[in-house]
Amino acid sequence: MTTTEMSDTPTTNELLMPSRLQEAASRLRDRSPEEILAWTLERFPRRTAVTVSFGGPGVALAYMAAQIEPSTPIVFLDTGFLFPETYALRDELVKRYALNLVEYKPLSDPGPLYETDTDGCCAIRKVEPMQRALGDFDAWVSGVRRDQGLTRANTEVVEHHLVSGRPLAKVYPLAYWSRGQIWGYLLDKGIPYNPLLDQGYSSLGCWPCTRATRAGEDERAGRWSGSGKTECGLHTFTSVTTPEGTT
Repeated sequence: MTTTEMSDTPTTNELLMPSRLQEAASRLRDRSPEEILAWTLERFPRRTAVTVSFGGPGVALAYMAAQIEPSTPIVFLDTGFLFPETYALRDELVKRYALNLVEYKPLSDPGPLYETDTDGCCAIRKVEPMQRALGDFDAWVSGVRRDQGLTRANTEVVEHHLVSGRPLAKVYPLAYWSRGQIWGYLLDKGIPYNPLLDQGYSSLGCWPCTRATRAGEDERAGRWSGSGKTECGLHTFTSVTTPEGTT
């Protein structure tokens, strides 16, 4: 490779600039989730993680990643409080699609902290393990969608984030897809899904803080019901930045 060719190849730091990722979002907004995921894996080889909870239709991302690049790390946060059906689906999909599953667990067991401090429980069981996992990656792919609720309505397919002062590309290939499109994809590809989704649960997390949703409720209404809490903290501990500054 010549010196000129080398200089034309952007470094990881250049790729992680807010302006670069904003431009990428503009280009990729109308592309398919597979194309967005393929772009990410190409730009950040061996430095991209796909997080999957095996609770909702985000399993579509695990399937896509396995088709595009089978070695892609599929990060799974085992809180110790997930539904038995969630663990069973994890095992089935890992076996069926040979997923490169990487599990992270909490460093300590706070017991039934969810009874008195749901934020503290989520911080120990989900946020800290994810922060630990991100030390190995420059891009984080997640199944967040704009139609999941007001807190996610402005989600872009590619965003520039900071985690502990370090730049991170957060990628949401499904951002502009509807719940119906996700289900259509799962059924068309014959991808197994969590059976609790057929029993009134539209969003699954830990069993103590999850209930089935009622007709007309938002997809995530069954999470921390009645508490006013809407996010576990996984998608709020990083700060979004734009070329103009932090938002």
